Amino acid sequence: MKTIRKRFKQSINWLILTFIAFAIYSLSLIANISIAQPLPSSSPNLSNNLITMSAPESESTNSTIQQLVERQANAWETADSEKIIADFAEDSIFIAPGFTFRSKQEIKEAAESYFKEFTDTKVTIKRIIADGNQGAVEWDWSEKNKKTSEISQAEDAIIFELEDGKIKYWREYIDKQPQGN
Repeated sequence: MKTIRKRFKQSINWLILTFIAFAIYSLSLIANISIAQPLPSSSPNLSNNLITMSAPESESTNSTIQQLVERQANAWETADSEKIIADFAEDSIFIAPGFTFRSKQEIKEAAESYFKEFTDTKVTIKRIIADGNQGAVEWDWSEKNKKTSEISQAEDAIIFELEDGKIKYWREYIDKQPQGN
């Protein structure tokens, strides 16, 4: 896991996040995205942070995606690998900078390895974008290293795709922040 953390820090995340921001901006130009409500810079009410594609029939799908994202955030905060993998398909792919996990079992093992090294994980959902069976989430992440008590923070953009209500593809673009930022 130390190697995993080191590789995260060495990645070129700012470049990837720039690409994601460009992709989301391009999508908004192409697909007529409407914002459910204005997005405040910090809002405890997650319904204010849901962006949906303009299709009235997709309202229940958007709610399902929001609930899935909230479950994932909670599972990481409570260090529950079973809850994490409950939303994933058997043959799912989970990609984070420098790593690819190809099955529920590999995702579970990676999560358990993470939980052995880190505690006090906090996830703050900033924005959820939903379009049919795919979506994106932007969230802030903080964690505490169990050995050093060092607190790390990051901004994370995630693109995901669902198949039969389960996560088939999950890709994270992580921008690490120095402590205190």
